Amino acid sequence: MVTYGGDEVNALVIDVGSTWTRAGYAGEDTPKAIFPTSYGVIESESAEVETQSTADQPKPEDPDTEMSDARTPNGDAAAKAEDAATPASVPKKQRKYYIGDGEANTWRQNMEIRNPMKDGLGKLFLQSLEDWDGYEEIWKAAFNNRLGIDPTEHPLLCTEPAWNPSEKREKLLELAFEQFNFPAFYLAKDAVMTAFSVGRATALVLDTGGSITSAVPVYDGLILKRGILRQPIGGNVVTNQIMEELKTMFDYTITPQYLVADKETVDASQPPKFRSRDRPNTTDSFHKYQQDRVVHEYKETICQVAESPYDEDLLAARPQKPFEFSDGFNCSAGVERFKPTELLFQPRSYLTKVSDNGLIHPGTEGSFGSTFTQQQIDASLGIHQLIFNSICSCDIDLRPLLFNNVVVTGGNSLFPGFVERLNYELPGLAPGSKIKIHASGTSVDRRCSSWLGGSILASLGTFHQLWISKAEYEEHGASIVESKCL
Repeated sequence: MVTYGGDEVNALVIDVGSTWTRAGYAGEDTPKAIFPTSYGVIESESAEVETQSTADQPKPEDPDTEMSDARTPNGDAAAKAEDAATPASVPKKQRKYYIGDGEANTWRQNMEIRNPMKDGLGKLFLQSLEDWDGYEEIWKAAFNNRLGIDPTEHPLLCTEPAWNPSEKREKLLELAFEQFNFPAFYLAKDAVMTAFSVGRATALVLDTGGSITSAVPVYDGLILKRGILRQPIGGNVVTNQIMEELKTMFDYTITPQYLVADKETVDASQPPKFRSRDRPNTTDSFHKYQQDRVVHEYKETICQVAESPYDEDLLAARPQKPFEFSDGFNCSAGVERFKPTELLFQPRSYLTKVSDNGLIHPGTEGSFGSTFTQQQIDASLGIHQLIFNSICSCDIDLRPLLFNNVVVTGGNSLFPGFVERLNYELPGLAPGSKIKIHASGTSVDRRCSSWLGGSILASLGTFHQLWISKAEYEEHGASIVESKCL
């Protein structure tokens, strides 16, 4: 319990990541609600219409196509002004949202799967109000459906990426006070919260999630901005890499569960035999989302990081692991289960693309969504290099402290062999430095580290001084977030 306004109330903590959203009460060690950030949405035209001035309608580009008004010889200006003021009826779109594992994964005709996070950079879209609407719906699902609370009775702590720009921070503040009427709000850097979750105020936080991998130095609870490094290479790229390899090695394309009515048993590496369901008007985004779910299970079941640089001959001696896909196709993976994760440490060598003749070439782009320019690939770094470069961007006096406090978090850090590989690679980049890697032993703590840090921070008795109250917001405006949420 925290004290706010003289009363003891439960503060709320929400952490919206690119893959998962976590929400719960401050002071608890696990979130009450964990659900996918991606959501389903079906758009339809309402019976209602909204009026729009014809002056706002697109005008013909070629002036020769414009016809003079029939009421006057030369198209009288007053008549044209009258036409411009005439409201036009525009069909009003209705959107129905499906948020949560069960809701978003249930097949529905014409349902699109969307994600409010942009380009894997952990930033919210501002170009389209629709994306902010989706983000707002995620909050509604968390607070109303999952937690079942009244927002007006609880302060809220929300996490954000270390590089979030001012205009988006202010937008989050407006959302909290204008749309949800929270009595108090605080915006916390996710890297700082991750450091707090393992009891450290100073650390180098490596966060490798679904759409981005970042290295962020934290000193005494503050972000060292010049040391922030990030790149859009994460679990989603590994997923696409696996789909590429399955297509190349076995000529196999994943058929998701929603399309499979029943299946037959087949020998290993043989084409699947199944009866498919009729699913008309299925969107590409829903189909890809379901394919990714199958690959996520494949990754979590058999994929692994090589404890030392990838050596095919050495890894070939490792035991193979079998896996059966949703349509009955099954195979045993040996070195294949190590190769996709190697791109996290050697992205320049293992990012792939399919050329015109169907051959895969290293270091370009993939046909399943992992599209990178050659310039991006040349600039990409392995995870160990990302950590090293981030620390070297900081003051020389801080480097030993950061090397001794490397905190790893995110879903990719749960691959077996991940921490061991870092312990192998980092000493080679920084010989003589004392390097210590801190990784929580439980998968929940590593997936929810920034939420857990927020839970710890918001439950401190002294934290009540840091809240932005609604009265302060009304007096100073949204810009107050820059002075109070550092």
